[in-house]
Amino acid sequence: MPSRNHFGPGERAARSRLAQLLHDHELIQGSVVTMERKCGKAGCHCVDGEKHVSLYLSVKIAGKRQMVYIPGGMEEEVRRRVDTYRELERLTEVVSGACVERVLAKKRERKSNG
Repeated sequence: MPSRNHFGPGERAARSRLAQLLHDHELIQGSVVTMERKCGKAGCHCVDGEKHVSLYLSVKIAGKRQMVYIPGGMEEEVRRRVDTYRELERLTEVVSGACVERVLAKKRERKSNG
């Protein structure tokens, strides 16, 4: 593996941010989902169409998709963790793309040398 000096500035920045995210932040691989439902109580406002809105975290637990209820006071925290994971994915794509480019360049170099 090349030293960090051989990485381009974009890749160096992505690697640095990846390390920071993994070290300093919590992350969740999942999605925040808003669900609306009727409760079924006879006199409730949801009977007339105004449904109850609740927030869930859609995640895989033991290989199965689960919907985990998110209480109102935790919405910001959960969204931040999901956003952190999405940033991690984006940065990983940057680093992976740079690594693929190096492999392709090495392949071209070998082809031209013999």
